[in-house]
Amino acid sequence: MQKITESEMIIMNIIWDAGKKVNSAYVIGNLPENIKWKMTTVTTFLSRLTGREMLEIVEKKGRTNYYVPTMSREEYSLRVTRNAMLRTGIGPIKNLIASLYKTNDISKNNIANLKQWLSDEGYTEETEEK
Repeated sequence: MQKITESEMIIMNIIWDAGKKVNSAYVIGNLPENIKWKMTTVTTFLSRLTGREMLEIVEKKGRTNYYVPTMSREEYSLRVTRNAMLRTGIGPIKNLIASLYKTNDISKNNIANLKQWLSDEGYTEETEEK
């Protein structure tokens, strides 16, 4: 799966936040104030996202298409992260967390939350050794 561009991410966030099928007019009406895209720009992005299978056309009314995402924001984030790790050969998750910690991209509090989550999910040191 190909990572989407920043502009496409703006479109996807609008659609994810909507939680319903949307058309290009809805997207334009919900763009951040600092973004002044024309209808042709938005429809181009919607077409690209459909081609990348991020969006699906679920209804057509005349010349108007209605779109829904094919995956949740969380699923997209997980796929991009997984693909990046596989592509770069980053290796074990321990290396990723250590790298994030060393560059101050993850805090001690984040690590504590991760430990708690692992514990809640039933992962222990004994589980890892098996």
